[in-house]
Amino acid sequence: MTPAASAPDQSSGAGHGRGLPPAPNLMPTASTRAAARLGLQLLWRRRTILIPAVVLLLAGTASMLLIPRLLGAIVDAVVAGEPFSQVLWLGGALAGAGIAAAMLEGIGGVLLVRCLQSALAELRELVFAAALGLPLRRVEDAGDADLISRVTNDVEAITEAISGVIPLCVRSLFTIALTVFGLALLNPWLALAALAAVPIQVVSTFVFMRRSRPLYARLRREEAERGRVFVEAVSGADTVRAYGTRDSHLDRIAHASETAVHTHLETARARNIFIGGLNAAEFVGLAAVLAVGFVLATTTGLSVGAVTAAALYFHRLFGPIGDLLGSMDDLQRALAGLQRLAGVVQAVPEPEPGAADGTRDPDFTNVTDASVELRAVGYRYGGEAVRDALQEVTLTIPAGDTVALIGSSGSGKSTIARLIAGFDDPLRGSVSIGGALAGEAMHAGRPAVMLVAQETYLFSGTIADNVRIAAPHATDAELVAALARVGCDVARFDGGLDATLSASVSHRDAQQIALARVLLADPPVVVLDEAGSQAGADGVLTRAIVEVTRDRTAVVIAHHMEQVAGAETVVVCADGRIVESGAPAELREREGGAFARLWQMSRGGRG
Repeated sequence: MTPAASAPDQSSGAGHGRGLPPAPNLMPTASTRAAARLGLQLLWRRRTILIPAVVLLLAGTASMLLIPRLLGAIVDAVVAGEPFSQVLWLGGALAGAGIAAAMLEGIGGVLLVRCLQSALAELRELVFAAALGLPLRRVEDAGDADLISRVTNDVEAITEAISGVIPLCVRSLFTIALTVFGLALLNPWLALAALAAVPIQVVSTFVFMRRSRPLYARLRREEAERGRVFVEAVSGADTVRAYGTRDSHLDRIAHASETAVHTHLETARARNIFIGGLNAAEFVGLAAVLAVGFVLATTTGLSVGAVTAAALYFHRLFGPIGDLLGSMDDLQRALAGLQRLAGVVQAVPEPEPGAADGTRDPDFTNVTDASVELRAVGYRYGGEAVRDALQEVTLTIPAGDTVALIGSSGSGKSTIARLIAGFDDPLRGSVSIGGALAGEAMHAGRPAVMLVAQETYLFSGTIADNVRIAAPHATDAELVAALARVGCDVARFDGGLDATLSASVSHRDAQQIALARVLLADPPVVVLDEAGSQAGADGVLTRAIVEVTRDRTAVVIAHHMEQVAGAETVVVCADGRIVESGAPAELREREGGAFARLWQMSRGGRG
């Protein structure tokens, strides 16, 4: 259940007004309050570093504020003709205050950055874990570009803010507060004169905040859309070339890029107006302080040193104010990024009530029965699909049986496979493993179901690195044994288990590594989604699949009719329904049956 604080991050408004194609169902974006709450929680966990950092920065700021008073005292000493030794002592105190301020602020700044970087690292881990915990359909609906832009562009915006902007803002806030206090102690009228800059600063900031916040939010959406259309065109390059649609895709990329550039220009224009307002406030405030100081010096006898200190205080005050307000640009980008990252974290469904920590009872999900059951399952890809991908599918697979799913492309067999594997939840009905929901079913602390797809993803690294994913503590001997059981002799690789996998690794090698992972993980249920369909005619992968499915419940999406030979049951799918099921021999003899026709076609019309 998505929290009410989150709102779908749809590309609406101005972006669509310029004709940008509708974006997919993007991940939600958290509210400002929800994002701030998450950020504060992450920081408070690091309070042992955060509190000393704040104390050191505050002490450094206080030391720096001694400098204007000491400079004013030097001016008064010179005007009064004090001995040079007095000026020398004041100069030494001035240097000492500067050195102390630099050291305290430097150490405090390093501690603060370390605290913020640690919090950001945890935020990245939370987002990654949340993305893995989301239903696969939700991630697919949003598109790869949306999630990628969040963990790249948005994290980069926050990183830039953490590295310089946030420490600068913290120091600026401390400086402003202590400087106003020091200026008031020096002379209340001079403090009031400095307030002449405030109305200009307030108006400039209000206008900029009101204008820039929607601009930055819109810019993030448009950059995600630009990435989406680019990735889509590159991923489908073969299709684009085959159908000669290059120009239309280039137009879409150019249009999305132009839209984002236009918003960039709008944000730059708003930022320039804001900076101009800050400069005007500086001139007005400094003029007011000098004018009031002149009047007080000529009428009340206020010393020249005091007026000098006041002018320096104001200059010292306005610098942090300018830094703070000028940083709004980066803070807005960082806040927009934090909201988008927090939106991914909040998108994870809340756990159902169970144990004291809010998780389900592990005894409930730790299945001992490897049976699989689908009850009146319905599923649909996207909210506007013409028809359901699955319609009222009911199927029971006894523990230890092998079931082969066959059917044409789009018949629903791959959807059944991913629902059994727990990658997504059905829209209607239920999918259970040993009585537990497929997405929650566990066995010996691992998911009870493991899926091997037609395309196996191999991570950069060695053969051992890729196989050991399934069993981090497995020995080299266990890895070699598992690979041997699926027909892979590691001795033929230069380096054996330590051989680095290249991008040109064969399909057979990739599938053997995936099947070896299954043997090491030893799940009670395995789903093979056309695994081995590109194996060729030598039967190596066919024998490997037999080894992997032995003594466990197996669901095999068959690409070749030979793959149904060892199955107890064959299920024929068509148009999202099960149209036929039974033992292979029985279905082959069924006159006019769907499986019988497919069997005859695979044998060239022979019976």
